[in-house]
Amino acid sequence: MRIAALFFSLAAGGAALAQQAPSNPVTTEQARSIVPRADLSDLTDAQRGVFVAVATEVFNYAGCQDTLARCLGAGQNDPHALRMAALVKQFCSEGHPASPIVQAVERYYASFDAAQRAPVNADNCPVTGKGPVTIVEFSDYQCPHCAQAVAPLEELVDKSRKGKARLCSKYFPFPSHPRARVAASCAEYARGKGKFWEMNASLFAHQEALEDEDLKAYAKQVGLDGEEMIKQVYAGKFDAQVEKNRREGMAAGVESTPSLFFDGRPNVLPIRPWYLAFTVDDELQWQREKGWKFGPAPQGHAKAR
Repeated sequence: MRIAALFFSLAAGGAALAQQAPSNPVTTEQARSIVPRADLSDLTDAQRGVFVAVATEVFNYAGCQDTLARCLGAGQNDPHALRMAALVKQFCSEGHPASPIVQAVERYYASFDAAQRAPVNADNCPVTGKGPVTIVEFSDYQCPHCAQAVAPLEELVDKSRKGKARLCSKYFPFPSHPRARVAASCAEYARGKGKFWEMNASLFAHQEALEDEDLKAYAKQVGLDGEEMIKQVYAGKFDAQVEKNRREGMAAGVESTPSLFFDGRPNVLPIRPWYLAFTVDDELQWQREKGWKFGPAPQGHAKAR
């Protein structure tokens, strides 16, 4: 949600941020000395410098109760630190500067707090995939970022994390998008005919052409009666369901689309394959551990915050 704006702005503002507060380059040998448990050999010296800067700033989220850098030190064996290091490393490999990475990582682990989870309902919505993790997506058919999210979400539930996650789709049309609500009603019509995902794909693939004749053509392509669909849409048959989804999203704090919730936990990472798979794995681990727990506080070190 709001965190997405942070990463969309990095391309424009990242260079300026890096110039203001550059991280010192770190060689592979230096990295092995500072964080011996982290394999940073495939990063550049500059990226390793960013990693070390972040690791000395953020605290581990569970297990070892200290900074990430100390938890990656010799003699440590906490698996949570390795997971956190993987996330930080991914951000570093994409060229982001330290400050936004610290903000993103801290916000990500804070999102696991039970108080952050929204009571989104996954019972009355079209679902694809199966698994113990339920992802609820609120989207708008005229939102470009929603169209970009179709492929990575499909890959997640059908391939990379098949059997581990399922996707529930909900409507969140914005008033500024004049055809989004009509398109959502068409998708709801298709849902009643067992053709939601086919219609959903067509609407996002052609979101620049959503006039009535276009919508009727897409319905015909997936084996539906376009004339009947448009008639029912304008008769208001699906208005209540679309509005119900929108109000549910507002109650959950949705401000932009696409907005994802992993078992009610708001997604705060980029909606791209690596991050989605990482998030599902963390959610499963959180379930197994019944919440994140810390080990004993280290003697003489700052406690994790």
